[in-house]
Amino acid sequence: MRATLPPAFAPRSRPGTLLLALVAWVGLTIVVSSLLAPAAWALVEAIAPDRFPFQRVFRRVAMLAALVVLIVGARRLGIRSLADCGLGLARDRLRAAGWAAAIGVVAIAALFAVELGVGTRVAGGRLGAVDALEALIGASLIGLLEEGLCRGALLFPFGALTGGAAWLTNGAVSAIYATAHFARGAGRPGPVDWRSGWEIWADLPVTAAAHVEAWLGLFMTGALFWVVARRQGHVWGAAGLHAGAVLALQVGGALSDPARGNDSLLLVDGLLPGYGIAVAAAVAIAILALRPPRAAALSPATPSTAPDRSSTAR
Repeated sequence: MRATLPPAFAPRSRPGTLLLALVAWVGLTIVVSSLLAPAAWALVEAIAPDRFPFQRVFRRVAMLAALVVLIVGARRLGIRSLADCGLGLARDRLRAAGWAAAIGVVAIAALFAVELGVGTRVAGGRLGAVDALEALIGASLIGLLEEGLCRGALLFPFGALTGGAAWLTNGAVSAIYATAHFARGAGRPGPVDWRSGWEIWADLPVTAAAHVEAWLGLFMTGALFWVVARRQGHVWGAAGLHAGAVLALQVGGALSDPARGNDSLLLVDGLLPGYGIAVAAAVAIAILALRPPRAAALSPATPSTAPDRSSTAR
């Protein structure tokens, strides 16, 4: 990573602080979600019997627990506002999000075109207006929440890190981001009890290892999103790119089907990125990392400049 960075990155804690904070965050999320998920599911079951499986309730509880623990921990590090996490609003940032979303849609549409062309997917299915609207809303929320969390709150306040420290923290967060996608417990048998949440977490590394192509693809795309956010000095471009890609994946998945199982190098395990996308993301990272940021991103007058709270972050 180049040392020349957008001024939005104020110097904060050392990388060791972030890595320890990540360990604490993951550990507390596991404990809190495992303890609360059975009670939450029992409440949901009493309100709507047999409507929501435990795995689905567990994922919502885990996400909420992760968010609450993160907010508390971020405040302890002196991170007080959305601007500190690269989520401050400005007109140029919203334009960047729009252009990035368009790039994400075009890139994934081209990917589906290749899949259809080589025969690993076949056209089929339909997408109604309501389904399309739901896909748009869902993709927008996923892009904003995941980037605001993984590249914003977890990494953005430490953006002044350079060299190996920057890549180390990026790799740690990208590994968490990739692994968390497999916390589903889809095959969990038996009734719900106090062990149910713990069992899903315990099975997480095994599930991720069994889907190494998808894990690597998610890891590399997560790392790419951070490089984009780092260069721009805010998270909105990465959020737009993420949202556009998810929208195109959902639409393409509704309008086509795998022709020969999951043997594609591009899309595997339910429209997750495979080896091909991991390689493409690595090439994009190399290109962006070697090119200096645009002058506009480095201007002191840019609206993305965040206040320096380094005195409260130590």
